[in-house]
Amino acid sequence: MALAHTKTRAPRPRAGLLLPRPALLAHVRQALDTHRALLICAPAGYGKTALLTQALAEVGDDSAVAWVALDEGDDLGRLLDCLFAAFEPYDPPWRTAPEGLRDAALRGGTELVTVADAMLNALEACEVERGLIVLDDAHHLVDPASLQFLDRWLARMGERWRLVLSARHEPPLRVARLRATGDLADLGPEQLALDQAEVTQLAQAAGLDEGAGAELFQRSQGWAAGLRLALGLSQRAGLPAAIDRATFDYLAAEVLDRLDAELRGFLLRTSVLHELDVARCQALGEGAMVASFLAEIERLSLFVTVVDLAPHTLRLHQLFRDMLQQRLRLEQPDTHRLLLERAAELETDAQRRHGLLMAAGRPDRAAELLLADAGMLINQIGAQGLLDLAGRFDAGFAEVSPELHRVKAVALWTMWEAERAEYHLGRAEVLFQARGDGAALRVARAHLAILLIAQGRLTQAAALLQALDPFDGESRLSGEARRIVLLGRCWHALESCHFDAVAPLFEAQLAELLKHPTVEAWYTGVPPPRQISCRGMAAPMERWFRGAMQVVGDRPLPLGVMGYMARAWSLFWQGEFAECEQHLARAEADAAWFGRLVIARNHGQALHAMLDLVHGRHESAVALMRLRLAEHVPGYGRWGLWHGIFFCSRMAAACGDAALLDEGLARLVREGAELPDLVSAHRRDPLAGLRARQAELAGRRGEAIALWRGLLAEGESSDLLAQRAEARLRLAAALLEGGDRREAAEALAPALAEHDPGGLLWAVPLMQRMAAHDWGELIEPASLARLRQWVETLAPGGVMPPPAMASAADDRLSQREAEVVAQIAAGASNKHIARALDLSPHTVKRHVANILDKLGLNSRGEAAAWWHDRQASTRPGTLG
Repeated sequence: MALAHTKTRAPRPRAGLLLPRPALLAHVRQALDTHRALLICAPAGYGKTALLTQALAEVGDDSAVAWVALDEGDDLGRLLDCLFAAFEPYDPPWRTAPEGLRDAALRGGTELVTVADAMLNALEACEVERGLIVLDDAHHLVDPASLQFLDRWLARMGERWRLVLSARHEPPLRVARLRATGDLADLGPEQLALDQAEVTQLAQAAGLDEGAGAELFQRSQGWAAGLRLALGLSQRAGLPAAIDRATFDYLAAEVLDRLDAELRGFLLRTSVLHELDVARCQALGEGAMVASFLAEIERLSLFVTVVDLAPHTLRLHQLFRDMLQQRLRLEQPDTHRLLLERAAELETDAQRRHGLLMAAGRPDRAAELLLADAGMLINQIGAQGLLDLAGRFDAGFAEVSPELHRVKAVALWTMWEAERAEYHLGRAEVLFQARGDGAALRVARAHLAILLIAQGRLTQAAALLQALDPFDGESRLSGEARRIVLLGRCWHALESCHFDAVAPLFEAQLAELLKHPTVEAWYTGVPPPRQISCRGMAAPMERWFRGAMQVVGDRPLPLGVMGYMARAWSLFWQGEFAECEQHLARAEADAAWFGRLVIARNHGQALHAMLDLVHGRHESAVALMRLRLAEHVPGYGRWGLWHGIFFCSRMAAACGDAALLDEGLARLVREGAELPDLVSAHRRDPLAGLRARQAELAGRRGEAIALWRGLLAEGESSDLLAQRAEARLRLAAALLEGGDRREAAEALAPALAEHDPGGLLWAVPLMQRMAAHDWGELIEPASLARLRQWVETLAPGGVMPPPAMASAADDRLSQREAEVVAQIAAGASNKHIARALDLSPHTVKRHVANILDKLGLNSRGEAAAWWHDRQASTRPGTLG
């Protein structure tokens, strides 16, 4: 799906077809020179777009023009998408990705205001002398969020940019104050209407005398659309005494009936399209005459504007197009519906496609396509944008459409609204079952199982998954259903503490993912930190990361953020701290570029705390875990909260914070009482490890030893967040302190047989003590060598050396960033830089944001000046 590019293309002026209106154009120029905003408000057909087309033709090369043509149903999300596309040629120095700004604005409240200001700041930093932002047909913006956004812009518009609103009626904006302060100029029907002299001039050009011109003026009152029709029919008798909007359709039909039959039929059939070009018309079913028909339409000036040259694209005036569709609907209703459906299948703009299908009376097909594209649309317009599209259906239809219920569930799940998502999945399940759609029913049940797992309702989820066995050749699971069920089985094993089964199940899930290299498939099941800590996950995680990065490519997607975050966690458990920190920094930089990714922040806080722990920065580690818990997302539910408290309590235990550990254990008991599936025959005491550490900190070593031994006796079910290895290490240290070397060695040895340090990293000082101890023959030499190799990565006392700081301001940029700033200094645009350095434009924007942030600059011009100053200061023979 994509935004229709014609929405951000200003119409092309057509020589000889527009009446020169120097006085009106001078009025427009003066308004733009002396006011921050211009409101052109008049009913349809008064020449608003034509006037703007002429005005823009006079804009100099030093001025930027951002044009947005708004459609019915456009909202804040669509407005922002159009604005970002329209600004693209001028390389605004965004500090946050446009996608991130869009998502933040859609959350509303103060974030919308922040985004509006951030966009204005970026525009003021553009390397243009002045700029015009034109919103054509702004009356289509009726949602409160769009109006709030525009109000903020009108109030804060800077000196270099002007905002022009063209509308059929005055939008409900707060313009009274702007008028009073002289910041807003108005043009209405009185100014736009052709005066008698101009009408007479047009009449004489059409071969009529001055008297006929005066009569036409009286009939049309200067209304441009009606006048054009009247001039075309001026030789015919029976013209109405007054030409107004009520008689337009009648007169337009008269013009239509006088056309060649083939051209008339072409106009009727293609009126279902928003824009006309050869390829689009032929895809609709038109033949080889399309190019000649389009040329004839333009020659006859049939209420058409040119919106693009490559390919040559025309747009019919909405008045004329409405009349054509009305005629087609009356004369050929079945053909009209068929053409609307066909046009929808050709449409790459999700909102326009929706409108076409609804006009065709096919909400069922609109819902099917919305569900098919849901994953892709979430990456493009966000979960709230997807919910907004789903909300445009009739309430009665929406209640009985299983596809729409699934769309809403997908969006709500992305927003961590588990309870609401479960309701819609439950409705989808009932409706698919009633319809007898077995394939869709299996997918809905697979998604429901995932949702139940996330809420800790493991027994219910297990029943669903058992009926959807992906390894049963008779189960008929394939495609999305198979992927989701494999993900569900992996996550169910994780949440039910069958930790040793997680890696093999993840291998099966990964094999299926590799057959479907799409963002939607891969983003659904990004492995969380608890999963990555399981035994055997290192190798498949490496393959998963490579696969995810191939899917992402150079596109700025949340999957890339989470891919680097997951890889950072995997490297941490392997003891590869330097590389872990590099991947974490990349993930957080990308997340900052997106604006706000809650789950990335959540995972990043925990990993920073773990790195602080192995660095010996206990106070910082505990503070981060407290903050993470305070920011707990309500949508994670009570199950997620319990695990958040558990992680925080593990950190308190590792750092020796007895008070926080006591507090955490008390909360875990209270929250756990509300989670019936937390304790099972497989996992009898999930808090044994924390209680053991609590006893040890209180000086009750014997009790601690007994609890650790009981935990290890439970087997894999006790290995939440790699707890078994830590328990072996702490048990060995306690036994060694009591003088029992042999039992200490027996407790420790299994943890040293692993390929990676894993859970031993919860107690780095004990790792060093165990590595320094003389075990004699009690532990295999190879195992001891492995432990000592792990310890070698740590400085004495368990504190790793901090990352090296940049030595000078000139070293703050990476090699690639230095190449980008050199290109900026040479005057290259983002697109030119992308071509020169073989990067995507999105990647270039990211580099520009990083450069400005690192150097403390505000614009590309300042970056260019910095580069030139640096070059001058480092030339041989110069001082400084």
